[in-house]
Amino acid sequence: MRSCAGKAPLAAILDQYLSGEHRDDPGRGCLYAALAADIARHDSPALRRVLTDSMRAMITFLARVIPGRSTAARRQQALAQLSAMVGALVLARAVDDPDLSDEILAAARCALGES
Repeated sequence: MRSCAGKAPLAAILDQYLSGEHRDDPGRGCLYAALAADIARHDSPALRRVLTDSMRAMITFLARVIPGRSTAARRQQALAQLSAMVGALVLARAVDDPDLSDEILAAARCALGES
């Protein structure tokens, strides 16, 4: 992964989140990528509330660093960005081909950095 110094905030977030280091350390990585599917299968309102509150905070944070003309447009983009980031990380962790895994992360960084 290249250094994030001097980068726009969103580019720095994408580089960090969609990195080989993050992919290879699920125990210290993103809660959503590691546990969301398991949480969805449990009938635990308290557990879902914790995830929901955390996700709302992340969406709010991303909406602050994503460019856009309106609050609503930035929020919509933040929702799409977060969903794509988590999905790309989950898929990159799941495949057994290291080259494909790297390709998934790179494609997501490129696509999300351009949106």
